Amino acid sequence: MIKSIALKNWKTHKDTKIEFSKGANILIGQMGAGKSSVMDAISFALFGSFPAMQHKKVNVSKLIRNKPKQESNSSLTLTLELNGDEYVIVRELSIDGKSSATINKNGSYLQSQPKRVTEEIERILKVDYDMFSKAIYSEQNGLDYFLNISSSERKKQIDSLLGIDKFAIAQDNATTLVNRLRDMVVESERIAKDFDVEKSKSALYTLKSERDSFKKEYVSAEAAIKLHETEKQRIESEIIKYNEQNKRKAELSNEIEAMKGRLGLLESESASRELQSLPEKEAALSEKKAMSEKLASLKAEDSRNSERERSLHSELSRLEVEFSNSKKDIIEKNRLSSELSKQSKERLQKQLNDSSNLLERLSQELAMLKSSIEEAHNQVDGLKGHVTKCPICERELDESSVSRILASKEGIIRDHTLKLHETEASISREKELSSKLNLHINSMSLLEDKLKTYSDIEARNASIESKLSKAQEDYKNAKALKDASSKSLLDVTEKLQNLNAVIGALERKLRYEAEISTLKSLLSEKTALFGSINISQATIDSLQLALVKTNSEISKNSANMASITRYLKEKELQISEKESDIARIEKILNGISRKRSLVDNISKFKRALSETQTVLRGQLISSINSIMGEVWTELYPYGDYPSIIIDASEDDYSLMLKVLSNNEYAWEDVNSIASGGERSIACLAMRIAMSLVLVPNLKWIILDEPTHNIDSEGLSKFVRMFSDTLPGLVDQIFIITHDDMLKQVSNANIFLLSRDKEGNQETGIAIL
Repeated sequence: MIKSIALKNWKTHKDTKIEFSKGANILIGQMGAGKSSVMDAISFALFGSFPAMQHKKVNVSKLIRNKPKQESNSSLTLTLELNGDEYVIVRELSIDGKSSATINKNGSYLQSQPKRVTEEIERILKVDYDMFSKAIYSEQNGLDYFLNISSSERKKQIDSLLGIDKFAIAQDNATTLVNRLRDMVVESERIAKDFDVEKSKSALYTLKSERDSFKKEYVSAEAAIKLHETEKQRIESEIIKYNEQNKRKAELSNEIEAMKGRLGLLESESASRELQSLPEKEAALSEKKAMSEKLASLKAEDSRNSERERSLHSELSRLEVEFSNSKKDIIEKNRLSSELSKQSKERLQKQLNDSSNLLERLSQELAMLKSSIEEAHNQVDGLKGHVTKCPICERELDESSVSRILASKEGIIRDHTLKLHETEASISREKELSSKLNLHINSMSLLEDKLKTYSDIEARNASIESKLSKAQEDYKNAKALKDASSKSLLDVTEKLQNLNAVIGALERKLRYEAEISTLKSLLSEKTALFGSINISQATIDSLQLALVKTNSEISKNSANMASITRYLKEKELQISEKESDIARIEKILNGISRKRSLVDNISKFKRALSETQTVLRGQLISSINSIMGEVWTELYPYGDYPSIIIDASEDDYSLMLKVLSNNEYAWEDVNSIASGGERSIACLAMRIAMSLVLVPNLKWIILDEPTHNIDSEGLSKFVRMFSDTLPGLVDQIFIITHDDMLKQVSNANIFLLSRDKEGNQETGIAIL
């Protein structure tokens, strides 16, 4: 089922989306409203083409909306549901001629590129564009397409629709193949006639004997090369051995000279005045031990002096900070005392009490004024509400008395309201004053509390000053001790470094003496080994001469093998050509028999194809006629043509109506007896039947202006058929029409398309 189609900048559509459903989907609108464009869009989305485009009536650039201005691109999105899967096809066109396409299945990518998308849709729907355009999609004014073409073309196209044109093609191909096979047999007999197979086999035997003789010579030369190669390897091995011995002797000579040079250098160093004047190692080590112990003791003492110096310096710094802070506290105490002496806390408290008493009196006065104003307001309201008695003595009041009392009360309200505002202002001022007095009193209390914390500051300052003096003296003494211990530590460290240098020189002297002893022993061994290697130059020269002779024999046999190889290749080529000739002729002779048998079998197959085509055509036309008869009775409103069929002859397919003539029924060609409206109904019945028989998996019908030339009775039949009968046979029906009567089709989705053509506006759509 086609679920929806979305058109952007497609012909007259700017941005249109139509949701379809099963049953009838009717697009109604005036000419040029964009109805046929929707069906063209469905065809293009599926197959990349539509009938007008196939007939070269429109090119790609005309598909992109160009009014009121030329758009740069256009796109179509078709949603299709089939066997529980949802497919979304998107095709895009550009004004520069480029196009693109994609297809997704259940949200997953399937294919891209226009051609591959079309192939994928044909595989899914099992329908190609040709079948779609002829069996499903009836373009505008194309319902009677098959009646308007020649008989030969009609025969060809309906055979193609039925799928039986392939049988005729196969018969033609079979005839061509038989003729080609017969020609091949004649040519093969001509070639085989002049060829003597036995003579060729005798020549082949001679060639193989000569080849085998060359092979024996090749094997003999190859064996000789192997023997000489073995001897060559032995000689080369001997030469390598002697060369290695010669190399080893040269290496030993170099090693002996290097050892002699190193020995002389070591003996010279060991005999130097510096190393000869050194003390005994044991005495030097003993002195080093004593000096190391003294150094450790001095380090410990210096560490203690350093720690004491750091500690006293820290305490001194702390006391200096504390003494500085105590002097600041004395200054702060004097400032606080001066600040407190400037004002009297008792006087401020008395001012606060007076302000509180005044606030209380003003609050009472404010309450009385509010009460008086409220009472006056009530009396005024009463008098204005036609009260005739005095509110105090309850005597009757005349109009002048009421006016006088009202004036009096309103005067009271004005006076008391003015006084009330003055009282409220006084209360506000007194509250602000009370707040400031409270803040001032609280601030003085805080100053008094802080001053108490400095009561003993002078005594504390004197104590800190005494401690600071003592700390300064202690730090001076500790620093003197630290400087003395550091100097002693530096002296002992310098002496220990000198001792380490002496001990290092002693150890170097001992290493020289040990290496001299080792070198003398090793030099004796190397000299003996050098004398044991005895190499004879005559032996090496003899081996080199033998190697040259062996290489000469290998080269001679290799050249012989190369020559034999060339002869063998020539013989193998001659043998191969001779075998190929014999095999080719034998194959030709065998092929002649097979081709004659194949000609007989293909002739039988050709007759079977013809019989099968006839039977299949009869079965398909019978199925189409059966459905077409049912559809005809639903569509045709009159009784003069009770039935309709397609008559298949050898050269044509004729659409026939049943006619009563001379009290007997006969079949007459639609073209010879039917009016325009009757032709339209007949062609519609044929279209519906072909669609159901040839494309049973889809069950779609697309009809563009199918009611052309049909009268009101016929239209009534159309409405009933599209409402009741056809939805039971076809899953989806798409109808494009300008005929408002088709709005009466029940359970149909009706879409009204409109467009202001004079204003070059886009197509609008409404669902009825």
